[in-house]
Amino acid sequence: MDDDTLRRLSADIEELKRAVKRNDPMLHEVAAPPGWIAFSLIAATCITMFALPAHLLVGRYGSFAGIPGSYRIALFAVLGLFFVAGGAFKIRILLGRAVQLDGSGGFARIVDSFYGGRAAHETIPLALGMVAGVAYAFYFGHPWVGLSVTAFIVGTISNRIAMRGDLRAYYAIGYWGILVGLVSVPFVERAPFLWLFLLFGLMFYVFALAQIVEKAKASRGNGTHGQASGS
Repeated sequence: MDDDTLRRLSADIEELKRAVKRNDPMLHEVAAPPGWIAFSLIAATCITMFALPAHLLVGRYGSFAGIPGSYRIALFAVLGLFFVAGGAFKIRILLGRAVQLDGSGGFARIVDSFYGGRAAHETIPLALGMVAGVAYAFYFGHPWVGLSVTAFIVGTISNRIAMRGDLRAYYAIGYWGILVGLVSVPFVERAPFLWLFLLFGLMFYVFALAQIVEKAKASRGNGTHGQASGS
């Protein structure tokens, strides 16, 4: 083995070390568990079933308060399904995956992956910014602008997850939240329920599609690698 080969090998090892430091293997596994595509589609469907009917009914009756009680109960039932059933499903997926990877300490590792260490210097200020932005929107009498603020912050956090966890599908949420969130600011109060669908319903549909594409690419890559190894 000559000196040039040794130098190239050393450079490859150093690049591998840097890549491992840049990426968070635990975050990669926890933030993209089996069942995540199904959760994304469930979330998108629930938001769609609430936001679009609410938009149409507000257009017909003039305001959300003017919608007949039976319709409002149905809309709130959809919201309840999303927050209760969808939230339980999400927690079950995350905890199940974390326990598989790290035994009984799985929950602590989830919290540490998202909010611990150096990540805290990103997620905590962003979370405080989101809370403050929504609070200011309510204080100044423009509560629906909080949707735009939330979408923008969620998008920024998702881009960080994409970079730290090497999860490109999260860029779908990231840039959707950032771009559509900014575009929506002047218009969100004119049709808030429609923008709720555009901001978050379509966001989850796009995220599910991005995950499906990434999974298909990974499967093709593994198949090609297996054929090469076999030959």
